[in-house]
Amino acid sequence: MNENVTVRQGRLRGERSADGEVTAFRGIPFALPPLGNLRWRGPQLPAAWSGTRDATHAGPVAIQQSMLGNSVLPFGTESQSEDCLYLNVWTAAADASERRPVIVWIHPGGFQMGSGSSPMFDGDAWAREGVVFVTLNYRLAKLGFLAHPQLSAENDEGISGNYGLLDQIAALQWVRDNIAEFGGDPGCVTIFGISAGASSVSLLMASPRARGLFHRAIAESGGSFGTVGENTGVADRWQTLTSATRSGKAWTDGISGGARVDIRTFDVDTIRAASNVDGTNMQGIFDAAQPIVDGSVLPAGSYQIFENRKQAAVPLLVGSVANEDLVIGFSPNLSTYRAYIQAEYGASAERFLALYPAATDAEAIAASLKANSHRVFTWQNWTWAHLHAAAGHDVYYYQFQAVPPVPPDSYDEQAFPRPLGAFHCSSIFFSFDRFSLRDWPWQPADRVLGKTIRAAWVEFARTARPAAKGLPDWPVFDPTAPRVMALNHESGLTNVPWLDHLRFWDAHYAAQRAVRGANV
Repeated sequence: MNENVTVRQGRLRGERSADGEVTAFRGIPFALPPLGNLRWRGPQLPAAWSGTRDATHAGPVAIQQSMLGNSVLPFGTESQSEDCLYLNVWTAAADASERRPVIVWIHPGGFQMGSGSSPMFDGDAWAREGVVFVTLNYRLAKLGFLAHPQLSAENDEGISGNYGLLDQIAALQWVRDNIAEFGGDPGCVTIFGISAGASSVSLLMASPRARGLFHRAIAESGGSFGTVGENTGVADRWQTLTSATRSGKAWTDGISGGARVDIRTFDVDTIRAASNVDGTNMQGIFDAAQPIVDGSVLPAGSYQIFENRKQAAVPLLVGSVANEDLVIGFSPNLSTYRAYIQAEYGASAERFLALYPAATDAEAIAASLKANSHRVFTWQNWTWAHLHAAAGHDVYYYQFQAVPPVPPDSYDEQAFPRPLGAFHCSSIFFSFDRFSLRDWPWQPADRVLGKTIRAAWVEFARTARPAAKGLPDWPVFDPTAPRVMALNHESGLTNVPWLDHLRFWDAHYAAQRAVRGANV
């Protein structure tokens, strides 16, 4: 691919890899900067430029709090700005006529942090496998998901709040209109995300606004199939527009003292601080601004949309890691653990404690971590697979089980009080070939597994089947006889781990939906 490419807005100059095989184009604007009067509005078409735009450096990332200071994941330290709506493209196509499949990556971070330009998400290895790879930023936290009466009053539909999700849709529209210039096929686009990125994939599948902009979906460790409620504060609940608007107004009133003000004049540092999520408080992620069931961008909860078979009719590759346990929401001791379970699960508490038993404080922490990991991540992907397969669509279900060789002294044992195992987001090291970002004793088998996963995901993007050398035959998911592809140094089809636990959560959520009504 030539280093110079012309898109609808103008000419770009990218940068070739040292061996000349891959050309990267970074910092491409896919919308106008959402500044001033465009703050808290839907994304607008990007402006054209004259001459050749330097696309060798990534643009600023969305306003956010600091990433976890004790994280085992190597996040970047990119500069932040409200002017953040940029994407990045990697391609190894020889010219624009090739029409390679396209993969669009949506980053993790709980809708509060992260970026498409993090060193973790370099697309070079994917481009070498034969796809055109795209990463993107979107507005986060309060700047991305604030619902407010002032904002709803300005909107023709009387809604507000899903600006970050609309940013993702705008990026996909840009891909549709421009990716052919990079050798990509706009008729063969796969959306791919992990954690909040996976939740985004499920929301894009649920949203009529994203229809036709992608043709396959890959989701790791996350989804949006919990209930729709009148408040957040728990890991699996999505707010209604009414509830989110009430919360948004309470926040702005707290800043203005209740005085009527133009909220677009708020200082960006004040808005940044509102996410209440930083290296010392990940529990705050559940109280923070997130996507909203607004009746339009998201007409209903994802579960209802999928149950009614109104989601995007695309093949799905979905799964999670073996040890999703995150240090959020766990009880500090045995007595509070048991008290919480009794209060939260009522008649089901005895069954819960049989599945997640604890006799000591340490066991209570471990049990709570495991329960939360199943509730927030594993069950979401399990349910997603069932709902989409029930609608007659091809689903491929997996669990990533390879354990990264994390030295015990490389993380805070107080913050991570157990062996990490195949931890949340650890598959990124393998699939993105980012082993060099951590000086751990990686083995040749780790690199082989990473290449196998990458090849399978690329084949899925190309043909809708995740076949690859090193993997046995992988049949579509059958909800009546569920099996899972275990991805490890010796991969194979196996029984679903934690099946009794997943069925407990099936029953729990069925009861929640019965109580809350249809719009869940």
